[in-house]
Amino acid sequence: MKGRSTVALMLVLTLIAIGAIAYFIMQFYDKNPTQSQPSSYMTGVIVDMNNTSILVVGDLSVEEVKSLTVQEAIDNGKDATWFTITMGQRDTLEEYDEVKVGYDALAESYPMQGTAKTLEKLDE
Repeated sequence: MKGRSTVALMLVLTLIAIGAIAYFIMQFYDKNPTQSQPSSYMTGVIVDMNNTSILVVGDLSVEEVKSLTVQEAIDNGKDATWFTITMGQRDTLEEYDEVKVGYDALAESYPMQGTAKTLEKLDE
């Protein structure tokens, strides 16, 4: 019985160590200044969000966005884009934040889609 509990303890400690290493590697790459810089930027308000992406619409104020549905904001705003973001970025954002998003390319869809390389909150 003592051998089984020792093996279980070693297994738990190994899994915790692997999780911690993965977490710190992700944190390093989220904040690493040596990553290539984005080629384009978009400024706008976060209209909608989920666990892995945010919908940013330009040319609308926060007050305007709050009074519109998501579809109305897409229709009335400019350059509506879904940006894929990291969990680290997601934890710092809320709906209706004004942001500046750096990206390289956008998929031609409605609304457009891309991956956020940099993300900066403007209303702080």
